[in-house]
Amino acid sequence: MSNDEPQGDDVRQTDDPGLLRSVVEELGGYPAHVPQTEGQGDQGLLRIGFRDEDEDLKEITWREFSEEFAEKDLVGFYREDGADVAGDRPVILRKADDVE
Repeated sequence: MSNDEPQGDDVRQTDDPGLLRSVVEELGGYPAHVPQTEGQGDQGLLRIGFRDEDEDLKEITWREFSEEFAEKDLVGFYREDGADVAGDRPVILRKADDVE
């Protein structure tokens, strides 16, 4: 497992966008796309941004996030204490198929 993969007993995962929204908002984050990653029929890579760190992300609505989260079959990883999950990110998203 690489050092940017979610690991540890205290790492939580969810496929519920409503729960993930609560976690993200509590941490001061927002739903976003990575600019210039758009493809045919795709708005781009979905991310969770944090205002003090991710000024280059394009903020989207929670409704857009929820729809795309489900459509792309994603899972969110986080720690209840807000500590980083992987690398320097407190919340990360992965394809459900890529999760062990």
